[in-house]
Amino acid sequence: MTRFAEAPLPAGAHLSVVDPHTYYLELAGGAPQVSFGGKAVLSEPTVVIPRLGSLTTEYALSALEWLERAGAATLNSAAALLRLRHKFSALGRLADAGLAVPDSVMLHTPSDVAPAVAKLGGYPVVVKFIRGSQGIGVVYAPDESVVASVLEALNLVQYDVMLQRYYPAGARRDLRVLVLGGEPRWAVARRTPGGGFRSNLHRGGEAARAKPRKQTLELAVRAAAVFELGLAGVDIIESKRGPLVLEVNASPGFQAIELVYEEDIAAEILKYAASLAGSNASPALAGQSGA
Repeated sequence: MTRFAEAPLPAGAHLSVVDPHTYYLELAGGAPQVSFGGKAVLSEPTVVIPRLGSLTTEYALSALEWLERAGAATLNSAAALLRLRHKFSALGRLADAGLAVPDSVMLHTPSDVAPAVAKLGGYPVVVKFIRGSQGIGVVYAPDESVVASVLEALNLVQYDVMLQRYYPAGARRDLRVLVLGGEPRWAVARRTPGGGFRSNLHRGGEAARAKPRKQTLELAVRAAAVFELGLAGVDIIESKRGPLVLEVNASPGFQAIELVYEEDIAAEILKYAASLAGSNASPALAGQSGA
């Protein structure tokens, strides 16, 4: 959020950073309206840049949907964010569109572990929470005891998990491609110091500028298009099978990528957002997590 507030704005636009939970949503005469502080929010052309992760509240998603229904343009729609909330279902949508994704199994009970791991080629595997972000809820499991412990703990709160095939570091290249307006604008190779397996920049990963193959960049663009995202962070592994889409993030962080490229990515996003509703649009930044 801070980076957007610091970035220069397109001519004629102004930026409002808001918590969606402070919006008042209503139906007046059958028409959707959104107000803040007793005043209508959409008094001028507005485009919303959602900064809402997979753990965002239902109210925040409803606020985004209501803004859309009331006439605001959005960089990423509420419907897209909803489809991305469930990681396993999101992978299914990617696979349905013909995109390559890692072999994955969704689990609920410890008794399902052995056959699931067998389908994935044996240990080690990666355990992922169905909802999570920034590397939180990702566990490297070298044996059955780790998977069983995670499942037993999460089932206390009725939470499902996903198992994925593990791709050894020597056989993979972890990439983050930022897609803006259907173009793969920035790409970084990510790694974890000390031989770890989580390369998320929020979890201590390091990034370096990358020049992915055309096939990989096209895969990132197609992945963003599956969810009709104006802005997407597409995580890709270059495996022996070719590039695989690990995950699509509709509220990607980019501060570390700005440092690598020495570019004002926040300003570029604001420029594109303003173009969605004309030169006089006022971008509104909705969310609670930083960029």
